[in-house]
Amino acid sequence: MIIGVAIKHNDLVICLPRPNRHHDCINFACNVLGLSSPICGQMTKQGFYLANGNFLDRKKGLEYAKKNNQLINKQAHTNLFSEDLW
Repeated sequence: MIIGVAIKHNDLVICLPRPNRHHDCINFACNVLGLSSPICGQMTKQGFYLANGNFLDRKKGLEYAKKNNQLINKQAHTNLFSEDLW
């Protein structure tokens, strides 16, 4: 089950539980961890994390959410957005 949003920057993964959004991960990275902005550069992936801790990018997250009936917004997308889940 997808339980939160995540951003993956190089080897660092920042995960926050629902109902957070990806911008909350970015704010956490900058304000709490002291990383310099913009953290969402070329080396950063946005996605989601599962209850077992696995990271899924937006595309794989959408496939997973469809397969596990987690979508509240069932419009066709190519990528998953937190608004599709909560």
